[in-house]
Amino acid sequence: MKRHAIAAVLVFLFILPLAGCNSVSSNSPQSRIVSTTALNQPVYPQFPQQVNYEDFASEDWEDYQQASNQYYEQLLALRGEGVSPDTVQALVDFAGRSTPLAIAGMEGENTVYSPLSLWSALAMLAQCAGGESRQEVLDALGSTGLDALQNQVEQVWRGLYTEDGVSSLLLANSIWLNSAAEGSYVEETLTTLANHYYAGAFSVPMGTSEADRAVTDWISEQTHGLIGEEDPVVETQTDTLALLVSSLYYKAPWTEEFLEGQTWADTFTDAAGGQSQVDFMHQEHYGTLLTGENYRAARLNTQLGEVVFVLPQEGLSPEALLQDGSLLSRLDFDNPQAQSGSIAWSVPKFDVDSELDLLPALKALGITHLLDSTADLSPLTSIGAYLSQATQMARVKADEEGVEAAAVTILEVSESAALADPEPLVMDLDRPFLFVIRTQGVPLFVGVVNQMDG
Repeated sequence: MKRHAIAAVLVFLFILPLAGCNSVSSNSPQSRIVSTTALNQPVYPQFPQQVNYEDFASEDWEDYQQASNQYYEQLLALRGEGVSPDTVQALVDFAGRSTPLAIAGMEGENTVYSPLSLWSALAMLAQCAGGESRQEVLDALGSTGLDALQNQVEQVWRGLYTEDGVSSLLLANSIWLNSAAEGSYVEETLTTLANHYYAGAFSVPMGTSEADRAVTDWISEQTHGLIGEEDPVVETQTDTLALLVSSLYYKAPWTEEFLEGQTWADTFTDAAGGQSQVDFMHQEHYGTLLTGENYRAARLNTQLGEVVFVLPQEGLSPEALLQDGSLLSRLDFDNPQAQSGSIAWSVPKFDVDSELDLLPALKALGITHLLDSTADLSPLTSIGAYLSQATQMARVKADEEGVEAAAVTILEVSESAALADPEPLVMDLDRPFLFVIRTQGVPLFVGVVNQMDG
């Protein structure tokens, strides 16, 4: 199946006219977004729903089998060939390189980082950048060019996006434009973001609480309230030209749920050696254990993948373990040296969240031109602009039923004029000074002024 045909199956797109396309009514749940204009909006087809055997009577086995077969046929039509091994490896490599950079400075703190959310946001940024600025982003992503990157984005959406009534893996992209700069944006780029990156485009009055609330409400909706349910998560400025926002939401039950009766309090020792009583979930079942030089790892399956838990050896921090960029690639449970057998699990129930400043990580990944006046964002806007902020908020919850997680990456593009002017150099000759007169570098006169006539 050709690439464009597959994309048409997964997501249908329509372009709304700029004028008069604010369809949010005053009575809608999103009534606070009264000045938000939708420019491009991706529309997704209804995802096939998993068939529950309990919904069928025992004598309706054939009906259940037929419904189940239909579900898998529809799923296959959406998935196509899925995510290629090369794309998977590229994402794993990016995660391995970016993770220690993203969490730097968070030692001893609860930290959550989504490599895929940052990867998706940077993919949009690559489309919006030009020249060396674009190449630096492509290099950071490990991509050979825009065509290859667009193909990878398409694979990720086609192969991962899930909303089947049991589990969810929801990817969402958007770009928010400053309505005061209307006319400066390149329409072709906005259309490309919609067609290839599944990004909705919105126009808002930046620098207002209304704009901040509109972006926050969108984030809250995409993450099912895990992020942005209360206070605004952004604070735009009047010189904010655009926000590139990429969200990720995941929810899946354990394949083998923990029994509530097998949860009890026990001691957890934190990074500083402090001890506290927390609820631990317990179960025992057959599984695979990986033993590395300085860690052990095992996985718990969910209805939509797996959760790999890695326990460093005593005295070694998780952050130190992640400094090895190949760690994520080595978590391969098909390794012949892995041990299989009954694993006794003791997992604390947790709800952790964090907010990360990703600009230092982007610099370390080689993205530098976009961060100063040399930035080339001409494919997005005719106004001089640079990448002024890069933040990610993430949250993960785990209990007896399963795992729920969300992340959002926000890249803020501001006017170059907003860059802080350097402090003027001061040359106040109010005390004795020296001067040199020269031609073509040859000193002709050298003088000293020690006093001045009034």
